[in-house]
Amino acid sequence: MSSKSTRLTLVASLLVFFTLSALAEMPGESLMRERKTVPAVYTNAISDGAWEIKQSVFSCSLEHHLPYYGIAQFRTRAGERSAFILREMSSRFEPGEAILSAALPTWQHATRVANRTAAMDEILGSAPAKRGNTPMWLDSDWAELLLLKLYEGKEIEISQKAWYQKSRAERTSLVVTPIGFRPAYEKYLACLGSLLPANFDQMKRSAIYFPAGEVDEIPPAEARKLDRILQITKHDSRVKAFFVDGHTDSEGDRAENLELSRVRAELVANYLTRRGVPEKWITLRWHGERYPVSANTSTAGKAKNRRVTIRMERVEDIEVLPLSENAE
Repeated sequence: MSSKSTRLTLVASLLVFFTLSALAEMPGESLMRERKTVPAVYTNAISDGAWEIKQSVFSCSLEHHLPYYGIAQFRTRAGERSAFILREMSSRFEPGEAILSAALPTWQHATRVANRTAAMDEILGSAPAKRGNTPMWLDSDWAELLLLKLYEGKEIEISQKAWYQKSRAERTSLVVTPIGFRPAYEKYLACLGSLLPANFDQMKRSAIYFPAGEVDEIPPAEARKLDRILQITKHDSRVKAFFVDGHTDSEGDRAENLELSRVRAELVANYLTRRGVPEKWITLRWHGERYPVSANTSTAGKAKNRRVTIRMERVEDIEVLPLSENAE
């Protein structure tokens, strides 16, 4: 072997020796810190089949399906404002503040190049996230803002640390794409126009108020409450029971008040039956001044007690299984 080859071999050996020595002196945790974790990103990419509309007179729902994650949902119930909801297949987010941003999709390359300002991520703000299968439930202001950004052709990114991620710098991201959004959004808007003015939960316990003294008809404003109840009954086949209870204030004779509560309760029951509610669905009761909800010492308190309450109940369909041949 020549002297030149010997010198090259010696230099290479020394480099290997010093490299191994330096690595041996580094603690294991330092080596682990050098390993970068690729953040999880859940997105439907460029597929246009991710938006789905679900509609009825009780609720309108615009849903975006995120593979391996779950659903991002815009929902409006009858009589309520809109909401934005995340539903996970399994719990991922750690409790804390998630970051919401909007930006033009990367595939809109020409627009991003022509307008660098539009291409920049727009931080919309932070919103609370929790651990569970429904990690995020945002109010109408947030829902309408996100709908606006999607209508503008921007994608929505929601990022938050996952509970299983070790580093605070690591974040899991959801990307809601605007592809296919507008046609579904048009149907969503049409659905909103067909919603009932109230939903079952809002009307299942209602009070119809009466002026002092004897009356032979229901006040117009209170009749509109009954019309809402009838609309719900018309569209919800599970509503099959009504409990109608008459009450009065403490003015006058107890016996007369008991009779007055009966008359008012019958007025309400008759209003329902004349508009299609079967009489057998209605349980009619009257109590006079026995159950006040407010003190009868003021005009306002007495007005609250002159009422007929209506409680609606749903009767769920029960599947009756056939008896076994061996049953005794």
